[in-house]
Order: sequence, then C-alpha cells, then structure tokens
Amino acid sequence: MGVNNNKVLFMKNIIVLGSTGTVGKNVLEVVKERASEWKVLGIACRNNKDMFAEQIQEFKPEFAYIQDIDNGYENRFKSTKFFYGEDGLEELVSVDNIDLVVYAIPGISTLNAFIYSIKKGQKVGLATKEIMVTAGPIVNELIKKHNGEILPIDSEHNAIFQALMGEDENNVSNIYLTASGGPFRGKNIDNPTVEQVLSHPVWNMGKKITVDSATMFNKAFELIEAHYLFSISPEKLNVLIHPEALIHGMVELLDGTIKGIFSMPDMKYPITFIMDYPNRQTSKWEKIDFNRFSSLTLEPANRNAKWFSLAIEAIEKKGSFPVVFNSANEEAVEGFLKGKIQFKDIISITEQVLSTHSYKENVTIKEIFEIDIWAKNKVNKLMEK
Repeated sequence: MGVNNNKVLFMKNIIVLGSTGTVGKNVLEVVKERASEWKVLGIACRNNKDMFAEQIQEFKPEFAYIQDIDNGYENRFKSTKFFYGEDGLEELVSVDNIDLVVYAIPGISTLNAFIYSIKKGQKVGLATKEIMVTAGPIVNELIKKHNGEILPIDSEHNAIFQALMGEDENNVSNIYLTASGGPFRGKNIDNPTVEQVLSHPVWNMGKKITVDSATMFNKAFELIEAHYLFSISPEKLNVLIHPEALIHGMVELLDGTIKGIFSMPDMKYPITFIMDYPNRQTSKWEKIDFNRFSSLTLEPANRNAKWFSLAIEAIEKKGSFPVVFNSANEEAVEGFLKGKIQFKDIISITEQVLSTHSYKENVTIKEIFEIDIWAKNKVNKLMEK
C-alpha cells in the first residue's frame, strides 16, 4: 500500500444506501472533503424525507431510492430519477458507472441488492452487519465464484481488515474485537429507561445499534460477521472491553506479535480508508493526542456471557439460528424503543424465540426473508403477553 499524492484524473461515483443514517451522513461528509474525486451518483433511505430532501438538494444525485412513491419528490427534483418499493434498491445499484456502493441500511432489506453487487463484481463498502450475520455462507460462496471483495466499514472489522493486510491467514492465532462496554459498564441499573440506554458514552450511533451496545448483542453480531469476513474459527475470536475506544481491533500472530489499529472514535476514519483503498491520503479528522490519555484499559470479555455464547452458537450452527437471533433481537429492540417491553426483556424474548424455532441447517435467500418474518411475528406475540 502506498501514499497517493497524485492528482485525480477522473471522478469516481459512489452510491450510499442509508444516506440519512449515522454512517451514511459520515460518508457524505467524507465525499465533501473529497469533492474533487468523488461524485454522489445515488442515495437511498427508507423514510427520513426531510433530511433526504436536503441531501438531494446539496449533492444532486442522478438517482435516488425511497421506500414509498412520492410524486412531490419527483416534481421537486426533476433531474433525479427515483426508484421505489421492493425492487428499487436493486435497480439503484444496477445503474451504470458505479465505483463504490456503501451498504449502511440496518437490517436485511438490502440483502438482494447486496447479492446483485457481489455477482456484478462491484466494489462494496459494508456497514450493515445483518447481511453477513444472516447470509454469511451464501455471500462467501458468491465471493469465491465471482472473485468479489467486501471492504468492511464497521470500525472493528475495518481495523481487523487493515491489521491482516500482508499477513498469511495461517499465521493468525487470535483476533480481538474491542467494545466500549456500553452505557452501563461499572453500573448496576435494574430497569433502565430508553433515554439511559441511548446515552452511549463514546459513539454517536443509531438507536438500534446503541441499544444493542447496551445488551452487548451488537458485539455478538460483530463476532459472527468477523467469522465470515475473515474465515476465523470461533476459538480465535475474542473481545476486549476498551472504554477509551482508541483501539478498534487487533490481530495476534503466531510469534506473539500483536498488530492493532488506533484512531479517534470517528466513523470517518474507516470510511476514508475504504474510499481511498488501496491507497492512503491525508485527512483532516481529529488525531489521537496521547497527552489526553494517561492509560488505556483492555479487559477480556466473559466468554460465558449470554451474548458471547449466543454468538458462538450461531457460528457453529449456522443455518436458521443466526437469522432468528438477528430478527428476534431486532423486533424486541423496536418493542423496547416503543415502550412495549422493558430493557431486560430484549434478551429473554430473543432467547425464547430461538428456543422455539424449527432449526434448519441450510437456508436460501428466500428462506432468510421468510424466517425473518416468522421471528418478528413470534416476538410481537410474546410482547402482547
């Protein structure tokens, strides 16, 4: 990998799925800093119409996706072609002259579009962990068949990706994901409110991921994703509680050497890396000032914790298990955010759904969507009780 100080001779086109979310907004910030290199070809969101309109106004994309047809949008932005509905995301990523597609819409709604991108050999930046959690084996088979590559955007997986560069996978003895510990590290709160749960001490994330950070299920899903992204066996996967959030991931090699990736907790770092890859350029993002940090904390997570054991079980069982795990948790989190259940119910309801589902060893893409619906319906029945 070299340093690219050469003048860019042509514009590159980016499509951002989830442009109004935390990752999407950061991507667009990086685009503004790379305005001489990058053009926003297309953006997509589900329902944040006000912010979406502002983004269309500012970046003037040729293409846009929103879930439901809105004639007012089409009349207001006549130079933008709109896609809608179930097939709209696939239509958006099938337009010509795409240099990078960023997948940052939570959930599995972009799974079919993602499969299309892999089959077409598109450069993909992945910030949607649910895709690999639910369809990891299918995606990896397609990557082998179509010689594809996923560039991870989540800070932890991005760090591992960087630390593994130039290393033989047979020389890797351990991988360490880091976790801040969430808002309740060192605290004993029996029945936290939504506001307390959403008060993350370090990261500014969407509500779903912030709740998952509090239950540590976010780290469980990251373990599953790491297994598929890096072909790492479960016994080599580790988590370190690191409240300063300066170290985003580490790789231990056979000789005992550990390589770590450090930066301030800012999503623009991994996003910039993906957009510049395989080169590097200077950036204006805040750098680490070690005068501010007298020490760094690294505490091994409890592998017997419920979230950790569920992650390992999902990796070992594969099939329908991680799909149900993801979907049940997603719906339970939504129920908590709407005040239907208490915080502690998220884990118990997810476990109940996992214990009652009819396990299937191998699943198709079609079945993933069917299982997703079943799990969410089961959660809602449990919440009604």
